[in-house]
Amino acid sequence: MGLIQRFTALFRQRSTDVDVATTSDETPKLQRISDISNLFTANRHRLEVVRKSRDMYKTDMRVRRIVSTLARDATKGGFTIKSTNARAVEVAERMVERVNLRDHLDDYMRLTLRDGDTFLEVGVNAQAEICELTRKPTLEMRRASDEFDRFSDPSRAYWWADETWWGMEVPSNAVWFAQWQIIHARWDHDEGSRYGAPLFAAATSAFKRYTEGETDIAVRRKTRAGMKYLHVVEGASEPELEAYKERNQDSLTNPHLAVADFYTSKAGSISAIQGDAKLEEIGDVVHHIRSFWTASPVPMSLIGYGQDLNRDVLDKQKEQYDEELPVVTKWNEDEIVRPLIDLQLLFDGILPESAAYEVVWASKKVLTPAMLRDAADAALRLRTLGMPDELILQILAPFLPGVDVSAIVLAAGSDTQRIADAAVGL
Repeated sequence: MGLIQRFTALFRQRSTDVDVATTSDETPKLQRISDISNLFTANRHRLEVVRKSRDMYKTDMRVRRIVSTLARDATKGGFTIKSTNARAVEVAERMVERVNLRDHLDDYMRLTLRDGDTFLEVGVNAQAEICELTRKPTLEMRRASDEFDRFSDPSRAYWWADETWWGMEVPSNAVWFAQWQIIHARWDHDEGSRYGAPLFAAATSAFKRYTEGETDIAVRRKTRAGMKYLHVVEGASEPELEAYKERNQDSLTNPHLAVADFYTSKAGSISAIQGDAKLEEIGDVVHHIRSFWTASPVPMSLIGYGQDLNRDVLDKQKEQYDEELPVVTKWNEDEIVRPLIDLQLLFDGILPESAAYEVVWASKKVLTPAMLRDAADAALRLRTLGMPDELILQILAPFLPGVDVSAIVLAAGSDTQRIADAAVGL
C-alpha cells in the first residue's frame, strides 16, 4: 500500500466513527437544468473576478500596498503553540519548523486576499511527518464537493486540470487529491459555496471608474494645461503668414528660450491664452477611490490619503483597524494554521481535541520603556486587588511584545514570590 492510500485509509477509518445525522435517506444530486446552468455561471463569474483582482493587484500600487499591509499585520510577529500536552506541542512545533510556516504565512495570506482561495498540498514522508507545503494554481484547482459543499468521496476531494477546462465530466488527465492532502483556505467564504472571494471582488467596478477617471485627467492635463499664444498679423495673406511663422520658428518651438522675440511688418498683436482652469476638479475620481476603499479594512490614511484628516479622526481609524486585525488573524489560524497542526497530530496518533492546544499570536509592536512602565503600574494595581501573580502575567502578556510570559512562570516554578517580583519588575 502506498503512502497516500495508507493515510487515506487512516482518515476513512476515523470518519466512520462519527455518527452522521441526515434529513433524508439520500443526499440530493445535481440533476436540475437550472442547477447545472448556475454551476457554469458561478464558475465563469469566479474566473472573471479572480482575473480582474489579479490585474488590480498587478497594475495598481494602492491595491498591492493594501493587500500586503493587511497580510503582514494580520500574521503579526508569528505565533507560539501552548498546551498542557508537552508531546503535542513538540510534534506541532517541529512540523511548523519543517515547513517554515511562520515565514510563509504572510505570503499565503497575501495571495489568498488577491485570489480568494489558496490550495496548499501537504507533503508527507514515510515517517508520517508533514515536511512540505506547495501552493497549487488557484484557477486550475477544483473542489469536488456537492451543492452543499460536502465531499461524497474524501479520497477524491480535489482535482487539478487546465484552467480553461469547461465540461460536465472531469477530464481524464486530471490529478486527484484526497481531502487530507489539500489545505483549502477560503477568504470571504459563503456557507455552501465551494470557493472564497478576493478581497476586492466587490470593488472591481469602482476600480475601473477611478482608473479611467485618472487616465482622463492625465490626458486632459497633457493636452489642455499648457499656455498658448494667439498671433494676429492684420491684413496678412496666407503666404505672408507662412513667412511670418518661418521667420519666427525658433522662438515658437524652442522651449529653452526665456524671452521670445517676434517680428512683423504689419500691424498686429500677441495674446496669451491660459490653459484649462478647471483641471483640479477631480471630486468624481476621489469619490470612486473612496468607494473602492470601503472593501479594504486598511484605512486610506495609513496608505497615503490622510491629507484631509485631523489627528482625532486618524486615531479613530487606527483604532478601528486594530480591532479588525484580530478577526483576520483568527481567520489565518482557522483556515491554515490549525488544519495543519490537527493533521500532524493525527499522523502522530494524537487526537487534536485531546491536545487542547492554543495558538498564541505575538505582537509586531516594539517593546518600549513606556510600555514597560505602564505594564509595571498595571501589575501593581492588579496585585493590590488580590489577583494571583501568575494570572497577572498572563493578562499582561498581549501588551508585552517579545516577552515570553510562560518562560517567566516556568523559571519561577512554585516560588510565588519570584513570580510576584517578575510581574512587578516588568
